[in-house]
Amino acid sequence: MNPHKPTIPASLAPDIFKLASQYTSADLEYYSIDELEAAASAAGIPAEYIPQAIAEIQTKNAKKQIKKQNIRQWTRQWLFIGSIVIMGSIEWSIATYNAIANHQIQVEAAWAQVENQRQRRADLIPQLVKVTQAYTTHERTLVATLLKARQAYLDARSLEQQQDAIAKIDQAIDQFQTYALQHSALKSSQLYINLQYEITGTENRLAVERMRYNQAVQSYQQQLQGFPNAVIAELSGFEAKPFLKAD
Repeated sequence: MNPHKPTIPASLAPDIFKLASQYTSADLEYYSIDELEAAASAAGIPAEYIPQAIAEIQTKNAKKQIKKQNIRQWTRQWLFIGSIVIMGSIEWSIATYNAIANHQIQVEAAWAQVENQRQRRADLIPQLVKVTQAYTTHERTLVATLLKARQAYLDARSLEQQQDAIAKIDQAIDQFQTYALQHSALKSSQLYINLQYEITGTENRLAVERMRYNQAVQSYQQQLQGFPNAVIAELSGFEAKPFLKAD
């Protein structure tokens, strides 16, 4: 053992040999052109073909590298386009949903106005009863018809029930008008005249609100029709709304 050389612990020897072996393998992975030409000559291959073969292989490798780069670039472009399409589809779906929802809100608001006017009309019944009772004490059938019609409206829970109740209110008011025309004292009373103004005004307002409701329903229905709006509407649970006929 040379006393002037540094010593290495025996425990490090396996790691040192392993790493040195890797260095050796790495060196063997590369050859100089002279070494390739010498090996070619030993195999009977003209040495001048070695540079030509090297150049051709380098050209092929360069083409492969360019092709890989083009594929990566093409993939990135299509991923970018795909992400734009997906984001656009999501934004369009949200915009379509919001548009349909806004039209549905308009329909509901218009329907609320219709109900307000119908309620106002039903609230005239007690006044009709009061006028009837003020000028006659034996017309119990008309009073009962008026009260029954109003109660049917107050008890209505569905649109069909409400439509039936409105029809009964119309009939009751018509009966009252007929009755009033047959009794001059009632017809000429100030109470009856005031009621006539209220009845007419309520009917006019109801006609206007009914028209606005039907217009809102028409716009809403148009939003539900056609592709792909119909798909969004179906998936989101939007349903068609009924039009209102004249009471």
